[in-house]
Amino acid sequence: MSRTLVSALVLTALGVAAPAAAQVWVEAPTSAQMSAAYPAKAKAEGAGGAVELMCTAARDGGMTACDVLGESPRGYGFGAAARRLAQTHLKAAGVSKNQEIRVPITFSAELAKGTASTVKTPQWTALPSVGDMQGAVPKTEGGPNNVRVTLVCDVQAGGSLSGCAVDREEPAGQGFGQAILALAPKFQVGLMSAEGMPTVGSKVRVPVRFDLKPVQQAEK
Repeated sequence: MSRTLVSALVLTALGVAAPAAAQVWVEAPTSAQMSAAYPAKAKAEGAGGAVELMCTAARDGGMTACDVLGESPRGYGFGAAARRLAQTHLKAAGVSKNQEIRVPITFSAELAKGTASTVKTPQWTALPSVGDMQGAVPKTEGGPNNVRVTLVCDVQAGGSLSGCAVDREEPAGQGFGQAILALAPKFQVGLMSAEGMPTVGSKVRVPVRFDLKPVQQAEK
């Protein structure tokens, strides 16, 4: 009995934020630039940190006059480092001159240790369509109905993904992992994550869920 893809891609599982809640960054620091700006004391101790800034938008969308609203932990220089990064590398789309913008900046402890950081809550800017996912489903009879696949990918300039590998495939050996790998070029992330981590130069997890039903059942 043939099967159809009823719910190929669960956006909430991918951490997709509602467009109105996400700031669109057209320029942002890379992982390498954040590593270079990492406070020396924090890097020496392998400590991570988080900062919340309030910045003023310039005419071109750049961030100016950033003030530190919150910094944790204090005493490591995260606030000053975040201000420099924001005022040097951040530029937003769709903002007006003198508009105040809240900017979270997260310093990953992985960067302090010299390893590639993994983005926790990416903002997805491009995803495969349901048609893309339907076409990717292995056409086998009697196969699994519920499938979970997770890729781990590197984020390149512009938010595109490369170097993807299958980290999870349940059940294994059914061809779903390779199917999602083939769709990896259709995924794209924003330049900053929801918590203020740079994505370019970092790694990202891509969790995808397939819910399959027989054609007769799906048409009811």
